[in-house]
Amino acid sequence: MSIYGLRDFIGGVTDAVASKQSDMDRIRAIEPMLRWLLQNRSALEERFKEPLADSYAQYLVCKPEDDSFSIVSFVWLPGQSTPIHDHTVWGVIGIYEGEEEEERFKRLDDGSQPNYAELRSLGRHLARQGDTSYVCPPDKDIHQVRNVSSAPSVSIHIYGCDIGQRERHIFDVDRRMISPFRSGYTPLRI
Repeated sequence: MSIYGLRDFIGGVTDAVASKQSDMDRIRAIEPMLRWLLQNRSALEERFKEPLADSYAQYLVCKPEDDSFSIVSFVWLPGQSTPIHDHTVWGVIGIYEGEEEEERFKRLDDGSQPNYAELRSLGRHLARQGDTSYVCPPDKDIHQVRNVSSAPSVSIHIYGCDIGQRERHIFDVDRRMISPFRSGYTPLRI
């Protein structure tokens, strides 16, 4: 039996993105492939697992020329977290190493007021190595992720666009504010 590797996974994602018509169909096709990839402890090169001292790292692993998807590794040291943010596109997420806590949010306002957003927490979930989840606008798109464990964590994310260049939003729950941002990518140390 051969080992399911990153090249196999990229081929499967390429096929799923091209052949599936809806975002949920793409998610349903990619999620089991990601679970299989997460079992391969050598799927990610070390350069995609390097932590940063001052913030989480977001490395671009693969993106086709047509920007139809991106595969990104996120690396977290203990205590590091994202701001509360959205994606504005579908995505599938899998824990490659360690643990991550995800808190989901629901937007309560209708989005008609500029720079204003009212959110309510839908709860937190602790994801461990091998676990997967997804984001999909409009109802399952806003979350915050943090490493609450005492060890580094690495996750693999697949998005339906070049997520580093996508305009998205950061939310400030206390001030009920929303701000645009583009995440970009962490430069690789070769």
